[in-house]
Amino acid sequence: MTAQERRKAVAAKYAVLIGRNLYSQPLRDYCFKKYKDGNYYSDCSSSICYTYKEAGESFGILNTAGIYQSSKLTTVDVPINKGIPDVSYLRVGDMLEFAGTDSSRPKRIGHVEMVYSIEGDSAIICGHGSGRPSYKDMAAYCTQRYNSWASGGWRKELVCVRRYIQDDAAPEPEPKLSGWRQETDGWRFYLGNTGDCVKNAWYQDTDGKWYWFRGDGLMVHDTWYQYDDGDGPRWYYLGNDGAMVKGQVTVDGKWYIMDDNGKMIVEPVVLTPNEDGALQYQGLSE
Repeated sequence: MTAQERRKAVAAKYAVLIGRNLYSQPLRDYCFKKYKDGNYYSDCSSSICYTYKEAGESFGILNTAGIYQSSKLTTVDVPINKGIPDVSYLRVGDMLEFAGTDSSRPKRIGHVEMVYSIEGDSAIICGHGSGRPSYKDMAAYCTQRYNSWASGGWRKELVCVRRYIQDDAAPEPEPKLSGWRQETDGWRFYLGNTGDCVKNAWYQDTDGKWYWFRGDGLMVHDTWYQYDDGDGPRWYYLGNDGAMVKGQVTVDGKWYIMDDNGKMIVEPVVLTPNEDGALQYQGLSE
């Protein structure tokens, strides 16, 4: 199951408690099982802990301070403005811990609610104090707590947000295509830094050879290609392997001379025999 599916399962379990359970700390373990009087009982923390347990996600049956201190939960680094947490940081199932009236408790925590649902920039929480479990608008409830003061002189505001079900790990990005790839319609060359293939451009491979790729990324071969590099259009020939030909080439029984840049020479040339008697064009580098 994904984290989102697990969280939905927890919320669905808490929905069973809404309007059903009576508040009791001594009988808090009768959250999902009937007491001898036929009723269900829980308090703010046990209702959440038992809900997680019923959903197969148990982290223990804790009180509000225990939820804050448990190493099985993490604290969400969420911005809180006038008692209201930024919804974009929250997840269904997150536990909102509020200050109570007991200064001896860690962070004076005395109450907890659970995020039931999130829609856009608003959230519904669920939990119960001295009454039965109910749904509440998170912003309204947090504001009400923010404006409430304990007799000791502190706000009964939101202290922190705790989380048990963590987000799924981000999927590994698909590796970017890189290098030569023979595909059904021909050869393409992919640039590893972008994963895109070369299009409408020359590419010089590591062996120093130049290749031309069409607009769809296919390497051209066994064909003439006219290209203007700024000095006017010149003809190039791409051989059987796609590499730009330099020197002498025979195409359809005709002989052509290409210079060191692969451009077809159209002006008269002088061929001279080398020491073996073979004709060569002196305009080409060795």
